[in-house]
Amino acid sequence: MGESSSKRLGEILLEDGLLTNENIQEALLVQEGEGGLLGRILLQQGHISEEQLIGALGKQLKVPFIALQNYSINMDAVRLFDADFCREHAMVAFDVDEQRIYLAVSDPLHCPGVERARQETKKKPQVFMSTSGEILELIDLANASQSKTKKLKKAG
Repeated sequence: MGESSSKRLGEILLEDGLLTNENIQEALLVQEGEGGLLGRILLQQGHISEEQLIGALGKQLKVPFIALQNYSINMDAVRLFDADFCREHAMVAFDVDEQRIYLAVSDPLHCPGVERARQETKKKPQVFMSTSGEILELIDLANASQSKTKKLKKAG
């Protein structure tokens, strides 16, 4: 069987050596009985981490995964969008150049923020997947450092 464009999440996690067939069968039984997304069930059962889930979803959707803590963040890019908007859409800009804006999202299939980023910046969005925890942490970090700067300017 060659590379399928619609490879299933379970297949990807198996190929990556992150799960056993038993793990998947157990999660499928839960899904059959209670419903829900397979990845979330595997996460709740402790079989995979959020990073592993996002990485596998990225492979499935052909959207690269980025670990934001390993990237040199452009804080000016983070502050291009309102923090509440970014939290609502689990999206953050982490870099920008002449032609592109680099965005980390937790759900690339349901992120209207990507189109807004294109319209507001007139730049081509380059989308990466990241964990919602890392995205929210970066938004909070940018706002905390911006608040300190404002307080320093007022005090000066």
